[in-house]
Amino acid sequence: MLQLFAPPLPTLLAAGKNIFDIGQAHLNRNNIGVFDLLVVTKGQLFMGEDYRKYKVFSGNALILYPDRYHYSTSNCEQLTEFFWFHFIAAKGWKDLTISKPIHHEERAGIDGGNCLSESPFGITLPKYCKLSNPEAVELLCSKIISSENESLYSGEWQRQILFQQLLQELSNHMHLANSMPAFAVAEKAAVYLRKNYAQKVTYEDLGRALRFHPNHIARCMIQSFGCTPIEYVNKIRIDQAKILLVSTDWSIDRISESSGFTQSAYFSRIFKKLEHLSPHQFRKQYVGKVPNHKLEIKNNEDTL
Repeated sequence: MLQLFAPPLPTLLAAGKNIFDIGQAHLNRNNIGVFDLLVVTKGQLFMGEDYRKYKVFSGNALILYPDRYHYSTSNCEQLTEFFWFHFIAAKGWKDLTISKPIHHEERAGIDGGNCLSESPFGITLPKYCKLSNPEAVELLCSKIISSENESLYSGEWQRQILFQQLLQELSNHMHLANSMPAFAVAEKAAVYLRKNYAQKVTYEDLGRALRFHPNHIARCMIQSFGCTPIEYVNKIRIDQAKILLVSTDWSIDRISESSGFTQSAYFSRIFKKLEHLSPHQFRKQYVGKVPNHKLEIKNNEDTL
């Protein structure tokens, strides 16, 4: 399983369709620096990546990683047709079979964004999967290939849009509840907490909403995101408070209440723990400052 980081969204670099006769095989390549997505529509490819081997049947998709050794494990035994797509993820990626997913709040901290910057998120894709709607995927792949012949003005833009739709189709084919049950529960809990952060949320509320024991939900969130439900919802609330501190002249008490905290003192304590600044200090960074160059202009005007 694969997680890509965005924005920017993954970018398609090249695409094509190959037809292999009996006895032909995929090229062997090492550390090519781009992802190679293979969608087989007829026949079968026999592929290897480092020490893992895959039989990619018709209606299957496989993503080969950019930093691995890719090779053919056997020649084609029948006429085989497949689409291939080379793409990159500028913000990076993670192999979820050997490490836990990074949640968007955690990624935001890594990227060092402020409260008004873009909000990073993860795109989770299957490494290898059987497509639940192969006909629709094949049609989408064909559209991507044919879009190369469109006008220079709109063709590349359309091609990138279609590629995002293809990745979305692959993501939709994931069955997280079967392959990563803890992550699936954690994701459901995260969605619930993001929707209800402004209200008082108890472990009992979370358990009833998800129909799991609260302790199980907490264990899943710790395993997947590295934090408890309370820690997670507090991060959401602090992010909302940061926006209000910068964009309104509301009092700290009002911002605390609007962000979902029942006590202003607790809000200030959590804010300082996460941001290493008090709410007042954070607001001073963005509100009421006059740029230095404007001060210089004003001083020069005063001396005329």
